[in-house]
Amino acid sequence: MKKFLLSCSLALGISANAQVLVHESFESGGTVYTGFTTTNLSNFTLTGSTCEETVGTQALGRALSSAATTAVLDYNSNTVTSNGKKIDVSVNYQQWGTTVGGNIKLEYAVGTSTTYVAVPGSTTVTFAAQQNCMVISGTIPEGTVPAGSAVKVRVTTTRTSGTFTSLYDAINIVQEVTSIPACTTFSVPANSATGVSVRPTFTWAAATGAEYYKLQIGTTSGTSNVLNIQATGTSFTPTSSNVLPANTLLYATVTPTNAMGDATGCASNISFTTAANPFAPYCGPIASSAPTATYPISSVAFAGVTNTSAATVGAPAHESFTSTVFEVSPNSSNSITITGTGAGTNRFATVVFIDWNNNGSFEDAGEKYFNTTPFLYGFATTNALTGTIAVPATALLDTNLRMRIKYNYVGTTNPTSLPGFMTNACTDLGNGQAEDYTVIVKAPTTPPACTTFTSPTNGSTTFAANGTLTWNPSSGSTGYKLYLGTTPGGTDVLNGTVVTSTSYQVSLNTFSTYYAKVVAYNNIGDATGCTEVSFTTTSVEYCSPATFTTVEPITNVTFAGINNTTAAAVGGTPSYQNFTSVKGMVEQTKSYPISVNGNSDGATFSNFYVVFVDWNQNGTLNDAGEVYFSDGSLTLTGSTGTGTPATGNISVPANAKLGDTRMRVKKAYYSTAAAAAASTAFGNPCTSDSTFGQVEDYTLTVNEFLAVSDINKKSVSIYPNPFTDVLNISDVKGVKSVSVNDMTGRQVKSLAPTAELNLSNLNSGLYIVNLQMEDGSVKSFKAIKK
Repeated sequence: MKKFLLSCSLALGISANAQVLVHESFESGGTVYTGFTTTNLSNFTLTGSTCEETVGTQALGRALSSAATTAVLDYNSNTVTSNGKKIDVSVNYQQWGTTVGGNIKLEYAVGTSTTYVAVPGSTTVTFAAQQNCMVISGTIPEGTVPAGSAVKVRVTTTRTSGTFTSLYDAINIVQEVTSIPACTTFSVPANSATGVSVRPTFTWAAATGAEYYKLQIGTTSGTSNVLNIQATGTSFTPTSSNVLPANTLLYATVTPTNAMGDATGCASNISFTTAANPFAPYCGPIASSAPTATYPISSVAFAGVTNTSAATVGAPAHESFTSTVFEVSPNSSNSITITGTGAGTNRFATVVFIDWNNNGSFEDAGEKYFNTTPFLYGFATTNALTGTIAVPATALLDTNLRMRIKYNYVGTTNPTSLPGFMTNACTDLGNGQAEDYTVIVKAPTTPPACTTFTSPTNGSTTFAANGTLTWNPSSGSTGYKLYLGTTPGGTDVLNGTVVTSTSYQVSLNTFSTYYAKVVAYNNIGDATGCTEVSFTTTSVEYCSPATFTTVEPITNVTFAGINNTTAAAVGGTPSYQNFTSVKGMVEQTKSYPISVNGNSDGATFSNFYVVFVDWNQNGTLNDAGEVYFSDGSLTLTGSTGTGTPATGNISVPANAKLGDTRMRVKKAYYSTAAAAAASTAFGNPCTSDSTFGQVEDYTLTVNEFLAVSDINKKSVSIYPNPFTDVLNISDVKGVKSVSVNDMTGRQVKSLAPTAELNLSNLNSGLYIVNLQMEDGSVKSFKAIKK
């Protein structure tokens, strides 16, 4: 990993026998920290915060077992000596590793002695796994380090097994004080300075005996209505959340303080005037935690305009290019290419913000791009990122709108999400850069051009019946009108349905031909001369069901003519089994019993069953009225797959669409019925939060409920009825196949379409004769065999 180095300051009292005072967070850009030496340690940039550090800053120290068995941080400064009082010592540390063993200890030595002993009160920590943000601390008693003597403190991690990474952070060595501190004065800014940045770095001289410094800034002398903070070192830079007001006369005071009180009688007041902020009225400027290692954006190409800037590492963290204007149209799609400086195998990402409603914030819906899916992973010296910015139809017209682009290092492996400092337009960066631009949205003056379908293409025969129509965006359009019918130019399915996106999901008949046209429009009018496409649907597509790590199988499903038995062994069958060739037969409005069995692999374990049926045949299995037993009522406990099944009833809705549809049976382990009912995953046909279970899919043929008196109402008829051996069909034109079911729903005969059906081998009784039509519909008749 490339090491990115940040800035730090260290405040030390200096006198013959002064207070020993160290507050070091290792947030500097240098490799040398005053008074510190390291063994087998290197600077390490953090991308997440669990200790004192913030995102993008660093803890000191990374030592891998392949390089060394120990990692040591040593403080030894002979320029600061003890006043003889007690000394409190603490350090934050983190351990990462797999199968790691070792220990970490805090020790001290006096003067030039090389004999180290444990800091009283501290305990040697033994670790065997990852430990996040731990603190080890203790106190060296009064008189242990004589007045005038130096003190040495060290932190040592020793590996005994495995691979480890040891991080140290925020070491504090603080001696009890005997008097209030001396005064200090500002070094920067100078008194009466003008043109001072709204995020200046205030610096002042170290004060003898000071543990902290109180920095107060106000709009009048002696006030703190702008800033009131406490700094541990001799410098402070405002963050993105406390930027100073621009073009303003301000007054500042710095007061050294320690445990005994504030310095008194100090003449530390200054006044200064801030410069105009080029980023106002928006938050900014954005700062980098590694000013000398800022990896910059070098080019932005958008809406036909390209802006280039310095590609050298160390460029300003935030640059204003608001004089560069990108002109776009509402509801248009525009390519953007962002080029940035990279480093070896490190990945960089970018996020784009545009304030489309001009309210001074980038946090409104639809104003962030590439923030959920990382945009660009770099592996080279120069990274070129290309994406698409979709301008909303509601974007404010003819107004200077602000665009902000952030670019930063995001790790050495592909991230699945971006750190918060990237997705917030106002947060400081780690090792990257931000740039601001101006965008103007111009209203169209002519109707938009026609667009073309990307799915389905003209003549397609592979479009799912529940597929999504998609098309290319048309520049300058406000929206799109969809026309869809079963004949050329027809609109019997969709007649000018308005869509503002470039996609629309449909629910069509299977294996049927349709004709579609999409027409872009805006406030001037509709596109003209747009071409119609035709396509033929295939079957409905369903989501892939969740998989289970341990397959505790469904062993039998019995329902409406289905009686399917499978292996009972745990892990003996796949997590998902497709039995859509196994069909059941149901009628609208009727209720059917269902029984299920399965192996729950343990006398005390409960498995719960949920059934999904796509009654409206739209490809979604959990619409209202399509989910059964999600309350955990269909359950087996301690089943081995062959015992008494679980039973229930499924009622077919009166409006269930005729023809073939999908039934899904899911089995999953939960501790109780309440746990199953409370799980949103249990009632979801596509997901699962259980490790143990299985899913099976079947086909149901839905028939219209018919009384015997309804038979003559069909345009196609069967006769005679009742019949003896042969049943006639009045017209077999358009009939694809014929099936006969008994009144339990079980299929007893399957035949090719013919005018005379020989049913002599059937027993006397009442049957359902189903004519599967070529258009996907099903015509059902009740027939009585003598």
